[in-house]
Amino acid sequence: MENEKDIYLADWLADKISDDQLKQLVGDEDFIAYKKIRIALQSYGISDPNMEKDFEAIQQLLQAKKETKTKTRVIPLWAYSVAASLVLFFGLYQVYFVTNEVSTEVGDSKEIHLSDNSIVTLNSKSKVTYPNLFQFNRTIQLEGEAYFDVQKGEKFTVETALGKVSVLGTEFNVTSFSNYFEVTCYEGKVSVETPKQNVILTPGESVRLYDDTFENWAEATDKKPEWISGESTFKNVPIKYVIAQFKNQYDVEIKFPKNIENSKFTGSFTHSNIETALKTICIPLNLNYSDSNSKTIQISE
Repeated sequence: MENEKDIYLADWLADKISDDQLKQLVGDEDFIAYKKIRIALQSYGISDPNMEKDFEAIQQLLQAKKETKTKTRVIPLWAYSVAASLVLFFGLYQVYFVTNEVSTEVGDSKEIHLSDNSIVTLNSKSKVTYPNLFQFNRTIQLEGEAYFDVQKGEKFTVETALGKVSVLGTEFNVTSFSNYFEVTCYEGKVSVETPKQNVILTPGESVRLYDDTFENWAEATDKKPEWISGESTFKNVPIKYVIAQFKNQYDVEIKFPKNIENSKFTGSFTHSNIETALKTICIPLNLNYSDSNSKTIQISE
């Protein structure tokens, strides 16, 4: 009976039989389950599999194997059941593993609500990629900077080009761009894996990797990173990375002498006023800057 039901399902998905016909063939309980499968496929914008076409291809493969043994053997009923299961599996595979991509432009930020009720706040010039049914595969790829408010559950993993962050339920910030990687824990515990070292962070602890330099420290932190409120903050960060973040917030080109690129900066800059932002970066380091209204700004000693 189960083999026959698989064939009925395949015919129904291929529109060979109607809803009423399927219901009579498989019963009310199985009919409801099959309807849920079709609704899931449709809700994620994935068309139903071309059952007829896929069955033909599978049958040809099965037949070719059978013909190597005998020219007269007929394909058994179980082969059709396997074919139906394979086609259905590949349809569901698309639902579970097709990915979403969200990105932000210069000076923009965005809040993303994931299907497991976790929330990601994406900073400017950043991008995340994650599967449709995120609650069953809590892995997200990040380029740029984002703050994560993670609901408790199975392991939640943030993958970047420079390191990986894993948690169960917590709040943390990740920055990953160019050759710079930084993680700060705000709540719970955070596991950070980098090519240099693996560490466990607790609230107030941070880790940073750049130019083959690995640093970690602890200090009192706010409940959320300040960039969410419109101000980027830095602690002893090379000026070249500060300027890279500045360019993510303001649509300008910045030129500066190579000999100052590793000068360390501690402080912040606002996202709302380019003149004020330049002053707060340059004055503490005794640097000058050209016209802030220009599309290309020159920083000099």
